[in-house]
Amino acid sequence: MSLTEYNAKYESIIRSNISDRQKALKLADLMTDMEGQLKNEIGEHRNKEVNALYKKVSLFSNLL
Repeated sequence: MSLTEYNAKYESIIRSNISDRQKALKLADLMTDMEGQLKNEIGEHRNKEVNALYKKVSLFSNLL
């Protein structure tokens, strides 16, 4: 999945009308998917972008 797709999925989850618990679960799944992406990414610039999105997802899920 591309970084743009991950970001779109994140935005979709946080804007959805589901419960905070369901959002937290979906964000946890997204983070798991992103962990694989972090391991497979080549190029430092791209890794910084993926890391930034991962941190954003993590911070938001901690607020729920």
